[in-house]
Amino acid sequence: MRKKTVLFVVVLSLLLLPFLKGHAGAKPFYEGKTITLIVTTKPGGGYDFYGRLMSKFMQKYLPGSTIIVKNMPGAGHIIGCNAIYLAKPDGLTFGTFNRALALAQIAKLKGIKFDQAKMSWIGIACTEVYSFIVAKKFRNVEDVMKADQVRLVSDGIGAINYLTPVLFEHMTGLKNFKVGTGYAGGEQQLAIMRGEADGTFASWFSWLRFVQDGNGHPIMFIGEEQPKGFEKVPLIHDVITEKKHKPVIDLLIAVNMLGRPFAGPPGIPQDRLKILQDAFKKACEDPEVLDIAAKADKPIEYIGPEKAAKYTKSLLDIPPEVAELIKKAHESQ
Repeated sequence: MRKKTVLFVVVLSLLLLPFLKGHAGAKPFYEGKTITLIVTTKPGGGYDFYGRLMSKFMQKYLPGSTIIVKNMPGAGHIIGCNAIYLAKPDGLTFGTFNRALALAQIAKLKGIKFDQAKMSWIGIACTEVYSFIVAKKFRNVEDVMKADQVRLVSDGIGAINYLTPVLFEHMTGLKNFKVGTGYAGGEQQLAIMRGEADGTFASWFSWLRFVQDGNGHPIMFIGEEQPKGFEKVPLIHDVITEKKHKPVIDLLIAVNMLGRPFAGPPGIPQDRLKILQDAFKKACEDPEVLDIAAKADKPIEYIGPEKAAKYTKSLLDIPPEVAELIKKAHESQ
């Protein structure tokens, strides 16, 4: 009996040997591979900062890989997001883009080829507090409302810093905003410093240093609460109090939950996607990343791919009347 058992084990081992050898010698998929991380803006600015930070440290957690950052600006992040969406779904291309593009998708802006509900979500590097930042000649929201014209800068139609002022005008009844497009990354700050523009709606942490350097100041925040040290600056629901506008205010706050999103094209094989998701999570939790971000006044607040997909779906499933307002907002400029 013992001889038969030994013989069975020997035969079984011989049969399994090629299989075991193949797996023991198999390289991890990403070893030796080059990955492209698309940033949908020019170099400089918040999206580029997070893209380059994540590329460096995700590479650390994908041994043997090389991650290159490719900046693809244009059309309010639409060109870059199209490139991400249409990329070969082999797990070698993903990127970061403006969190408001789901709303541009609702508005059916010309040139959009993506469906964010179908993208392969990797995660979110942080949520955002949004702010209305203006040049020093304006003291508060009241000054802005009284001005004959307020020149604002934005990335382009479809970007959150384009849509927000249009919706703000709609809710307040203002008609004095002139929103200039095509200002990417640090160009917005330079435009204000040169006197070419009066302000912008922007991610607070990306503009904190600009404010600290005395180049402008916040007059309103879009979020649940003000950043520490700016508690006297009003929130959007303090400025716009009519109940009929609450769905739009809630929408703007929800957009900021997407913060700095990272995703790839639809159809990335699940095993490869899981590797990317794990590397992204580890990068966001890396002590060196947290230290670099803190020194740059940039928050890191990891949110997983499931919640990222959920937030996106909630934006795409907004009530018809709000969707119609979004469409009109995009058509109004």
